[in-house]
Amino acid sequence: MEISAECLTVDGLSADDRARWCAWQAADAARSSPFFRIEFTDAVAAVAPDVFVLKIWQAGEVVGYWPHQRRGGTLYPVGAPLNDYHGVIGPAATLVSLSLLVTLANGRRLSANSWVGRAPAGLPLATCQADLSGISYDEWYGQQSSAFAKYYKDKARSRRGLEQSLGPVSVRCDVREPQVLDQLIALKREQYRRTGRHDIFAACWTRQLLHRLLVQQEDFGASVAALYAGDTLVALELSLHAGSVWHFWFPAYLPQGARYSAGIWLSLETIRVKRAEGFTEFDYGFVGEPYKKYFCNRTREVAEVTVGQPSWVDHVGRVVRNERVLVSARRRWAAIDASETGGLGKGRGLLLAGKSMASRIRTGES
Repeated sequence: MEISAECLTVDGLSADDRARWCAWQAADAARSSPFFRIEFTDAVAAVAPDVFVLKIWQAGEVVGYWPHQRRGGTLYPVGAPLNDYHGVIGPAATLVSLSLLVTLANGRRLSANSWVGRAPAGLPLATCQADLSGISYDEWYGQQSSAFAKYYKDKARSRRGLEQSLGPVSVRCDVREPQVLDQLIALKREQYRRTGRHDIFAACWTRQLLHRLLVQQEDFGASVAALYAGDTLVALELSLHAGSVWHFWFPAYLPQGARYSAGIWLSLETIRVKRAEGFTEFDYGFVGEPYKKYFCNRTREVAEVTVGQPSWVDHVGRVVRNERVLVSARRRWAAIDASETGGLGKGRGLLLAGKSMASRIRTGES
């Protein structure tokens, strides 16, 4: 059956549209992430330019919604590069190809790093979760520490060292003071400068989005967890949460706790506190970092996708002929293009990216 669509602003969604979106999202376990909530799209639309929702029709019936943002001719998930899960919200039977989405939205290409759903041309990736459904924190901790005895023994030793050095460990969850979030953002920006990654918080709207999400809306919102040793702050993490899902999002560590694995204990303490409040899924995002395997007991398949007309990065790739460098360059450009809304920011990001790419080509790094 023929599929058609109309592209709306978020304000153009009717009450029926919003109710339908919420009902479909709530009924679909694959879209339980807070990033699929309509409240997330609302928050992005309030601070970022060119945010739209593709309303998809089939045989005269609405069958899906796809929130996205436009940067020139490229379509990105709404809130990219801060959005960790994306896809079409609609009945499970709704199958809309990515190439068709590009056509329906009148774009040139689509770029997404963690697509949930039909993506046959995508690079398969995985995210990981600590699933505590039906078990207590103590039961989960017992399972993980039994499976990875040496790791948990080492971390217990680190905690004792931290407490002996600075004082008893304590955690504050649900911190929503703007100045605390500003401190976390400053730490992340310093980390990006130190590691040569693109500073996604150089763009004003990305900072505004995090602050906007601090305002709790019923069972949706963001908050900061802070770990202390005595009176000394040693680690922070911003998380996004909705329903029973807690998504670890932006961690930042202070030098005082670096040698004591403070970030590990912030994660464990957050799970302990939030499991007691009814949260059952703690999402760590991409499998990536080695430490995550010690916490996660479940994975979810996603895909990194780029469809549509080739970008300038693809043309450069034909000259470079190094697939690993090309994938890295695509990811770097996507972060720059999605976050920066002005030419100056894009130019600055490209300059740093070019230096990084040239260095990788010379050294043969991925």
